[in-house]
Amino acid sequence: MKNKIINLDNASNYRMRKEIINIYKKIISDEYISNPSSFHNLGRYSKSYIEISREKISNIINCDPSEIIFTSSGTEGNNIILRNVVKNYNIKYIVSSKLEHLSVLNTIKDLKKENKIKVFFIDNDKFGNLNLNKLKNIIKKKRNKYNILVSIMYVNNEIGNINNINKIGKICNKYNVLFHSDFVQYIGHYNINVKKILCHFFSVSAHKFYGPLGIGFIYIKTGYFLTSFITGGNQERSIRSGTENLYGIVCMYKALKICNINYYSEKKYILNLKKYCIFLLNKNIKNLKYNGLSNKINKSVYNILNLRLPIKDDLLHIKLDLKKIIISKGSSCYNNKKESHVIKNILNKKDLNRTTSIRISFSIYNKKKDIVIFVKELKKIILKVKKLC
Repeated sequence: MKNKIINLDNASNYRMRKEIINIYKKIISDEYISNPSSFHNLGRYSKSYIEISREKISNIINCDPSEIIFTSSGTEGNNIILRNVVKNYNIKYIVSSKLEHLSVLNTIKDLKKENKIKVFFIDNDKFGNLNLNKLKNIIKKKRNKYNILVSIMYVNNEIGNINNINKIGKICNKYNVLFHSDFVQYIGHYNINVKKILCHFFSVSAHKFYGPLGIGFIYIKTGYFLTSFITGGNQERSIRSGTENLYGIVCMYKALKICNINYYSEKKYILNLKKYCIFLLNKNIKNLKYNGLSNKINKSVYNILNLRLPIKDDLLHIKLDLKKIIISKGSSCYNNKKESHVIKNILNKKDLNRTTSIRISFSIYNKKKDIVIFVKELKKIILKVKKLC
């Protein structure tokens, strides 16, 4: 494209680093790569790439290599965990929140229908804060009657809130309850030590930290088990059958390694972009508000900002798209056709009917001039809509 596109929807997909592209080209050109499940020389050679990557990833997040199972995405990972934990541990009660990713909410919906499982969604306030006292109380009340699974994400993918996973983990461990978390928007953006996190299962996706699409992994804590999700061979400890995405696995490890090494400098750079964006927005747009805690620097992830604009314009994201500015209405899973369930659960009807919410998310490839252009064009659209009204 002749004119540069300004991508402010990085939380949907982060552009692969040049280093990762070069690694991908190199490994895909390796004439000795074969099916890693084959018993011949080429198979063993190929399998070594996978197992070395598994070990390297486990070193980065401080877990045992056997605790990592490779998948195709965060959605598949959440499905593997939730569906199999329910089956393997005879779960009859799930505690979650209405702000979870659709891959969790829709899976819970299926499980409720198919397995007659009872579901409880803990309350949240207008900023998206979860009522952890309610979580504790419902677990205490139901634990003697039901086997319970808790599923709460680490970082909300739409409003950027960072949930208190350590506190949730302590509650679950105290009452001997299984705990799953969607780590998709956390890992790769923060360094992590799994040994210090009281979580039994979590899911990860590589394209959220400058890695390739179509690859991710799940963590299963030692001492816990899951059975096969996809019928087939015995790949990935018989938990995830199918020929492994060798190229994606190697590139995912490399992407995570670079994020880990560059963590402090890249976090500082992106956080400054977010602060600068908040400054320009507040200066140029009257009656602007923020959804969740996304404008609270110490309470939200540093790369996501969710705006509530003082106009009602369902075509706003398309108008910006025509200006080659890419934003989203929420999770990319909506395909920009529906109102976000997260926004619906934190706003009242008046705000939903009179305002427009959009998510912007930053990466190392954004610059301050991108923010200037975005705010300038956003202001023009808002003024034009107001005149028409």
